[in-house]
Amino acid sequence: MKPTRTDAPDTDASRRDFLRRSCAALGGLGLWGLGGSFVETASAAIPAVPGIIVRARRELILFHGQSNAVGTGGRPALTLQQMYANVTFNGGVRPGTDPAAMESLAPLVEYDGGHGTGGEVGTNACADGLVEYTASLDGVPYPSQYSRYSAFTSAEGGRPIGYFASFLNDDNLGGYQGWLDSRTRVEAMLALMRAEGERDGTSVGWLATTWQHGEADSTGNSETRTSYRSKLIALERSHWLKLCQVNLPEQTWRPLWIVAQVCSHNSYGATNFAFCNPIIALAQRDACLASPYLRMVNPQYIFDYADESAQGQPMLHLTNESHRWQGRYFARAIHQLIQDRTRGLPLRNPALDMVAALHVDARTIRVVFNVPVGALTLDTTWVSATRNAGFDVRDADDALVPAGPGDDNLIAAVTVVARDTLQLTLKTVLPASASKITLGWGDAAEVAPVAGRFGGPRTNLRDSAGDADPYVASDGTVRPMHNYALIGDVAIVRLGQVEAER
Repeated sequence: MKPTRTDAPDTDASRRDFLRRSCAALGGLGLWGLGGSFVETASAAIPAVPGIIVRARRELILFHGQSNAVGTGGRPALTLQQMYANVTFNGGVRPGTDPAAMESLAPLVEYDGGHGTGGEVGTNACADGLVEYTASLDGVPYPSQYSRYSAFTSAEGGRPIGYFASFLNDDNLGGYQGWLDSRTRVEAMLALMRAEGERDGTSVGWLATTWQHGEADSTGNSETRTSYRSKLIALERSHWLKLCQVNLPEQTWRPLWIVAQVCSHNSYGATNFAFCNPIIALAQRDACLASPYLRMVNPQYIFDYADESAQGQPMLHLTNESHRWQGRYFARAIHQLIQDRTRGLPLRNPALDMVAALHVDARTIRVVFNVPVGALTLDTTWVSATRNAGFDVRDADDALVPAGPGDDNLIAAVTVVARDTLQLTLKTVLPASASKITLGWGDAAEVAPVAGRFGGPRTNLRDSAGDADPYVASDGTVRPMHNYALIGDVAIVRLGQVEAER
């Protein structure tokens, strides 16, 4: 069966610019043939530098999205103690729209109650993690740190992106019900923060929004890759124009917006294989590559998912430990991006991500990556082995390019050849129909209802960030905070194409 089209563009200027700057890693090709208009076009597409962050005494970290952002699957809650001076609503991190749940500030802990059906969300792990990264990496112990955090979730379980987005003019504050409900919660928290600041003579700010979303749209019935990308970018803009600027007019810079990539789309194949497509995961990546304000943090296939088969539910929701761990990944990314935005630099890409694929000879493709820390590593100890470590060769219609009759797998071997470069060795000469390299789209031969590190869309490729950055789970076990590769795709650049650009 031919997979759903993903609306991928034929070229990606940001990746081509990375190729221009990284060809030395591709078999010693150097920078030949990559000058002139090629360089000018690629450089012109680099996003502008966003505004410089000015830190405040009390800063908001807003969790947003759908069911995974409200802790569905996360019972029982794990983080029940306030370690630092971080706060949430008196009604907990899931206040819904109940005014009585948003009357005052309370210690930031997780719990099994409030709006929705969740437990552990990861808000505490995120806020506390930011305190701890500031202490360990910046050398500022907690008592000396200036900023304290408030956090809660404004997500709504099972709602597609259209439920959250306001599609009206920029100067109109109206929108769909999800937008209005979220605005109620955000305005209530900002008002409480401002009242605290007025009492203490201190400043307030909106630091970051985290986004966990896409399960409902991954069915392919509500959004395309292109439409989801556009709406996610527009949603960030709406939060800036219609919430931050209205309620915090003194804040001159846009909050960070960081995304955890949805990785549960194969699980929909339990009921209909037509739903088994990566369009929303790809759209999230597209949006983060296109915007100076959005950044992808990590793919969620590295986590364990709750088994909800008894309820006839696909495997969509993280376990309580996974929600907590996701909060720590958010904390690290926020800390990293603060370093960029306080220095007036473009936001880095904090994720392990493909940026270029070069066809270097008849049976060899080299794939260059953005590697946040250390070097590329092929690893099956945490994420179980999947076909070709997650790589495939596809045509312009997203169908697998076969090696021959009865063999849909063109790749013979995957090998690391440099800190940021992998080599794909092919079984045959690369066919003319081959258009792109895909990573982590999922193997249709695997059991459809499974998601996470043991099944579903995933890769076996990571960096070495976790060698020096451990996550301590609630049971005391230690897990490395490696960056695993995003689900993605990249066009194959053939040597003839490069020569033509000279």
